[in-house]
Amino acid sequence: MQRFIRAAAVAAALCAMGAAHAQSVSFTGPYVGAAIGDGDFGTAFRAFGGGQFTRIFGIEGQLASYGSQSYQNGFYTYKDSAWAAGAYATATMPVAQNLSVLGKVGAHYFRFKHSGPGGSTQDSSVELGIGAGLKWQFVPAAALRLEYENIGGSGGDLFSAGLQFPLNF
Repeated sequence: MQRFIRAAAVAAALCAMGAAHAQSVSFTGPYVGAAIGDGDFGTAFRAFGGGQFTRIFGIEGQLASYGSQSYQNGFYTYKDSAWAAGAYATATMPVAQNLSVLGKVGAHYFRFKHSGPGGSTQDSSVELGIGAGLKWQFVPAAALRLEYENIGGSGGDLFSAGLQFPLNF
């Protein structure tokens, strides 16, 4: 329930920003990026790419690994890991020169794996994903992004820092 309340708050904020900034729609500003961070199972990695439909609204796809964690229980070793692939609707709002806040909401295919001496089990599902962060355009050819994301299920929290690069054709 808490996940849906957070998603509704993000969606309401995205709609409010859009109403304040009506713009023409055209796909511009394609970009790619990568990030490293702290996931529920240790070091996490994320690759992403997307573009803008307006100065505020865009879309982003990503593939993320939430790390893997091994632990002992008696003589046995167990391992948990998770990954997700999905897409977000994004909103970016400038708050100062070269600094923006960003929000995103989307859907992801999420997969969790638990393995041990008796074999392994996997759980996969389609989950709601939400996120928020800051983007600092420190040079025209690169931006630093600091973000928090939650993709439902077990192991879907990620705090990350990454770089975003424009694709200028």
